[in-house]
Amino acid sequence: MSSLRNAVKRITHKERSQPVARQHLGNLEKKKDYKVRAQEYHRKQDVLQNLRRKASARNPDEFYFGMHKSQVQEGVHRKLEEAEYKARLDEIGPDAVKLMKSQDLAYVRMQAQRDLKKMERMQTSLQYIGDNPITGVDDTNEEVGLKKRKHTIFLSDREQALNFNVSEHFDTVPELAGRSFNRIRKDTLLKMGNNEDGYYDNDDDQDHVPSEKELKKQQLLAKKQARIVSKARSQAYSELEARTKRLKALKNAESHLVTEKIVASKGRKRKVVGAVDGKPAIYKFRRKRAR
Repeated sequence: MSSLRNAVKRITHKERSQPVARQHLGNLEKKKDYKVRAQEYHRKQDVLQNLRRKASARNPDEFYFGMHKSQVQEGVHRKLEEAEYKARLDEIGPDAVKLMKSQDLAYVRMQAQRDLKKMERMQTSLQYIGDNPITGVDDTNEEVGLKKRKHTIFLSDREQALNFNVSEHFDTVPELAGRSFNRIRKDTLLKMGNNEDGYYDNDDDQDHVPSEKELKKQQLLAKKQARIVSKARSQAYSELEARTKRLKALKNAESHLVTEKIVASKGRKRKVVGAVDGKPAIYKFRRKRAR
């Protein structure tokens, strides 16, 4: 009889779908969906209840040493950079750390040596004269190595010193009188202005008296040359100043790496002076008799 019952076609029971009026709410939730949602809801409620219970029983004077290595950022406890750094060091091992430190020290020393040689070449080519009119680099800067140069002129009496005219004394235009270098004379400027290529001939007449138009041309040429020289000096001094700051930072990084290498070595030591103004700390080792 059971086989005949199975042979008879039965009614197909279909799941009820979401009514047309509620199609905008999505598919109709089935019991299995409800069970998942209900279990997740009760799990969250249990977690919240457990947290409330712990908060009510919390001791306000509670302390543990992990507090020294963490801080609260936007309501979330996070480890400090030092703690994370130590954790990474523990992962890679002390031998790998020592190797990387030695490579860093060698690279920093190489870069510092390159910058030092470049600065020496620049200092030999630059003329250390007066203050830079654009960047305001002071010639008394000991780190850059600039030295102020002076041109001393001796006169016979005080009256000549009070009435002294620099441009007349050096036979140049007033625009170039304030220089202590490359003070071009008026006749040289005139010859340079007359030639299109900017060069002059030494065989020209030395007794030529320049006219008013030629004097104006001399002044314009002197201003143009002063601008070009000033711009070139400004760029050179700016580069020298930037390289000086970079060399100082590299030397500071080198001293930190050397200090870390010394601290990691064997032997009892104690800190004499802590790190101040970005400089590394100073340690004193205990004396040990050599065998």
